[in-house]
Amino acid sequence: MVSEQLEGVLLIDKPSGVLSSRVVNFVKKLFKPNKVGSGGTLDKFASGLLIIMVGKATKLFETIKGVSKSYIAKVKFGEIRTTDDVYGTVISKVENFNLTYDMVKNALNDFKGEILQVPPAFSAVHINGKRAYEVAKRDYYKALKSLSPRRVYIYEIKLLDFMGDSAIIFVECSGGTYIRSIARDLGQLLGVGGYLESLRRVKIGNIKVEQAIKFEELRKETDIKNLLLPKEKFLKMLG
Repeated sequence: MVSEQLEGVLLIDKPSGVLSSRVVNFVKKLFKPNKVGSGGTLDKFASGLLIIMVGKATKLFETIKGVSKSYIAKVKFGEIRTTDDVYGTVISKVENFNLTYDMVKNALNDFKGEILQVPPAFSAVHINGKRAYEVAKRDYYKALKSLSPRRVYIYEIKLLDFMGDSAIIFVECSGGTYIRSIARDLGQLLGVGGYLESLRRVKIGNIKVEQAIKFEELRKETDIKNLLLPKEKFLKMLG
């Protein structure tokens, strides 16, 4: 643990199964009493690039929020789930369907550019002053009906692989985009339902996940201060 006043940015590769808050809290303990914040969280099941800001660098949040994010996602077809991801309760299921590579590829064209997107019912957006997930826990359908579509921008979306009942897609999008919603809406567009089975954030702005330290390695690191990127260097890397 360090005690002096520091500022800078940490690039961390978060593993699947670890809460973003756990990573942030770990860094807080390391850099106490410095202020620590995250430049955009990842769901527990997701992995990939997490930006942690220390000290005065926490003021960079809006800058990070404004740049594009890139993901590699696996969409599972044939089911609709409450959370639009692997953790949700199954609402409906299609046993037999016959999708093709071209069908999925062509459907993805509908998601390019500016689109209106309804957030997942289990998300942190507000519904009448309450978080959507709080409403959804009591009444899923009420939460779903209360959510308004939001404008997001999809810079690039393409099919990387297709396995009959699932697809691997690449998405570069604006901040505030829910990849879970893309998985749900893609399944709906194809008429079979769908949810997000796995997700990895591979890029934020021009920073790639390969430039980050793995969380497991961070926990073993003894000279933690040397991992902090100066604010000016970080902004140049971000682009």
